[in-house]
Amino acid sequence: MGVYAVGVSAQAITIRKKLSLIMKARKRERRRYSKPTGEDYVFRLFVAGDEPNSSQARANLARICEEHIKGRYKIDAVDVLKDAAAAHKNNVLVTPTLILIKPLPKITLLGNLNDTRQVFAALRLTGDGR
Repeated sequence: MGVYAVGVSAQAITIRKKLSLIMKARKRERRRYSKPTGEDYVFRLFVAGDEPNSSQARANLARICEEHIKGRYKIDAVDVLKDAAAAHKNNVLVTPTLILIKPLPKITLLGNLNDTRQVFAALRLTGDGR
């Protein structure tokens, strides 16, 4: 019985160490993916020339950024008709596609960004400019 108790004890210590490492890793991830406040945003918008949905996506993104994160964003528009390699590199199959590059986590949105509430939710924006 004494040997069994020592074995459990050693096992419990090993489990405790593993749990400690897991908890530290989760804590780092939470810090890394914390809700952005006051950070700069970097967007990459993939469009197909001046097609209606692409033009609408450009306008909607510019409006949302100007109204809610004014001065804290950068939009990199990529025309897939001119730069297909960039679309391939970013695994873009549909246009318009918006990729939030920064802050992490990286998020991909498809469509013309008409539904402002869904765009806010996906990009972790709030109505108070954060």
